[in-house]
Amino acid sequence: MSINITVGTSQYKVDKLFWDRDSLFIDFDAYWSRLAALIAQKIAENTTTHWGQFNLVRTQAIKILGINPENGEVEEATPLKTLPVCILHSVLAHGLKSLIKDKTSGELTVLFMQLIEKSLNECKQYLKDAIVSKNLMIIKEINKNTKQILITNDQCTNNDHFITEVGIKNDLVETLCEVNKEQLEKILINNAVFITSNIYLRDFYSNTKCKNVVFVENIEDIEFSKPQGIESEHILINIDGASKGNPGPAAVGIVFYKYSGKDWKNGQKEPVEEVSEFIGNETNNIAEYTALIRAVEIAIERGYKDVTICSDSELVVNQINGKYKVKDANIKTLFDKAFLLVQKIPVFKIIHIPREENLKADKLANNAFKLV
Repeated sequence: MSINITVGTSQYKVDKLFWDRDSLFIDFDAYWSRLAALIAQKIAENTTTHWGQFNLVRTQAIKILGINPENGEVEEATPLKTLPVCILHSVLAHGLKSLIKDKTSGELTVLFMQLIEKSLNECKQYLKDAIVSKNLMIIKEINKNTKQILITNDQCTNNDHFITEVGIKNDLVETLCEVNKEQLEKILINNAVFITSNIYLRDFYSNTKCKNVVFVENIEDIEFSKPQGIESEHILINIDGASKGNPGPAAVGIVFYKYSGKDWKNGQKEPVEEVSEFIGNETNNIAEYTALIRAVEIAIERGYKDVTICSDSELVVNQINGKYKVKDANIKTLFDKAFLLVQKIPVFKIIHIPREENLKADKLANNAFKLV
């Protein structure tokens, strides 16, 4: 499951395509400038009582947000484009403290956080009006050919509104909201590419080791094509970890299946590989995580692109899916390793199954004890 993209003389084979929502699908002159004006208006209304001071605070707030107050044009390096929304209140508090002397920096930070939240909730129509619909057709056209992820520094509610309005919710596997795009090196690995038309980000990344950023002024400059002769196999993997003593002697059991169609529960499954390994003295949770890591490592070695993992460990499944926090230091190390590994598989999901549906993997794990 991959796609080739060509930009000028450069070619990339892409398994994960990260789209910069804020530079490719939103007209900034129609959205960010209006949002900045709304935020600045609310700040001035809630911090001043005299017109002269009101206009001074409002104008300065607009400038801090990277908008030209005279013509409404958006600067290339505006904080609205480049910084997470969650820290804008701090930036504004620092920049306006000299003008608003009757409040502490802490009071301003709390107040601005509330005002920005209100502004964001009121500007959904701005978002709808600013959609660049012609660019969004690309996402729909290459859907199912590669894993597509939308990135924005906007908040989750606004982004949900955006993808609902434009009808691309079913074409994306994930959205990353309030992400500082300067930190994308952590997820731009292997055949993952981030596409942006933000000049500030282009200049920033040109000075880093991260080469997975594609800058385009117009999305029409990109050619998309599906690699010839590549068919993605659907792989189902049952995993289990066992420990006698918790902690005590531990082992893992893994079963790989190929299956036809999208329905792994009812479709034809063909066993292709089994793993039964003793891993020393460990706890049950460490054994479960080790089973996951071994399964993903093997899947990457085999070149599998579409993987579903089934585990009867509620802890492992919910932590990888982000539903549970990772508090144990020993588990955190394994979680970090597993999380980075699964990013290398274009289509990946892990689901929880009852223990009685995982008997084959359980048997393989227990068989490993006999070999010690």
